[in-house]
Amino acid sequence: MKRYKAVAGPKNINVDKGDTQSAFNTFADIINQEASQGWVYHSMETISVTEKPGCFQQAIPISYYMLIFERDI
Repeated sequence: MKRYKAVAGPKNINVDKGDTQSAFNTFADIINQEASQGWVYHSMETISVTEKPGCFQQAIPISYYMLIFERDI
């Protein structure tokens, strides 16, 4: 049997021109951190979340990245 864990990925990553590798490294750092605790990377999913708006405001959906990890129980 497996257990799964969802970890929020960074929403926005700002890098200098020509330094896209640092954006990839951000995700690799998260994956390596979870791996050090026994979790195995499974996949990355995108979810859309819409929070209840305040008075007179319109709800705006926001997309998030979730990194999914798994490990045996």
